[in-house]
Amino acid sequence: MGYRTLVIKRRVEEIPRHQLIRFLEVQTEFRRWATEWYKSGFKAPLPQQNPLKYFAEKLKYVMKAFPINGLKNGIWRIPLPFNAQLRLSNNEEDESRGVLVDFVSSQESREEKVIKVRKWSGQRGNTIVIRLRKSEIKWIEERIKEGAQLKFALAWVGKRRGSNIATFNVALVFYREITPFQPKRLLVVDINSLHNGVVWAVVEEGRVLRRGVLRPDLAHIGRSEREIARLDSLCSTKGGAYCRKAVETKSRLWRLWRQWSIEAVKKIVKLAVQYRAAVVVDEPMDESIRELKEGDRVKSNVKKYLNVGRLVKRLRELAEWHGVPYAELRLYSTICPRCGAKMEELPNRRMSCQCGFEANRDDVPIHWAQKRYREIIPLFSAVAPYVQLPYLHFT
Repeated sequence: MGYRTLVIKRRVEEIPRHQLIRFLEVQTEFRRWATEWYKSGFKAPLPQQNPLKYFAEKLKYVMKAFPINGLKNGIWRIPLPFNAQLRLSNNEEDESRGVLVDFVSSQESREEKVIKVRKWSGQRGNTIVIRLRKSEIKWIEERIKEGAQLKFALAWVGKRRGSNIATFNVALVFYREITPFQPKRLLVVDINSLHNGVVWAVVEEGRVLRRGVLRPDLAHIGRSEREIARLDSLCSTKGGAYCRKAVETKSRLWRLWRQWSIEAVKKIVKLAVQYRAAVVVDEPMDESIRELKEGDRVKSNVKKYLNVGRLVKRLRELAEWHGVPYAELRLYSTICPRCGAKMEELPNRRMSCQCGFEANRDDVPIHWAQKRYREIIPLFSAVAPYVQLPYLHFT
């Protein structure tokens, strides 16, 4: 079974004020109960009054399928869980679920497709309506073509990461049954620092069939970062329009990174399907990444490129969605695959060993995958449906 999630964000100013105030009240009440339920080992009694009763019942269902983050500063910042329906035609009845994704055009606005968030206030008729954008409609239509179904929905109010902008958020969780195929090859992906690119290679025993590097547009990114620094400086002294431009430029830069990561992941998964290969990610260990971020070995302007977690999560989710076998294994980049000794790093990221082995640092994990080929391939022999989702954090 594979899951994919579309998170729809709208500024809180777009939600009617009286609804927003009441939603925040319900969210606070539900999180207060959920925190006590969590601390009791999920043994505290369920609430008996709606809407908390409705959300408590749906939360038990959601937790069976979808891992949720735990306490943060002593509070379980859980979103409000809803059962959901995707209505595609006039022949389908409204099943009165908490969230209705309605593709049936109304007489008043024939072109609009909307999300209706209901049952959150305990009052009839108190529905939050969100108009879907073209990109969101396209994403949903693509999942429908793939045979996916809308499983449930989550909603919450929170701030964007690294920003004071508050948003109203709805996460639509789609799923479909999928069985991973039996791989014939390995697609090795080396992810260490994004400014060096993502190195990939299709490996068979004893040979590399194809190899490539996916690189972000560092020149474009650099120009955007310099512009952000300039605008931030002007914002601190002059404020006003400079602050707004700084926020807009940061948003454009974030979208640039996001689009690059989406395209990179799509290409990797497409290659895996084409070559019937299992994706094996050589992701740096958390400890080594933390040491690099906190130490002096890496320049401060390069440390931001060490944030590879989001890319790995996206790759894991998309691989599972398409039934591509997936694993995260430690494939060394500083240990010699020929003799096992610690290698010396030369200029231009070359690694050299006393035994005579020499290669680019990013290619060393590929050599290790070739060496361990007969050991790794059997890991995927027990093919079965699986669910492995990244944790979502709701603030």
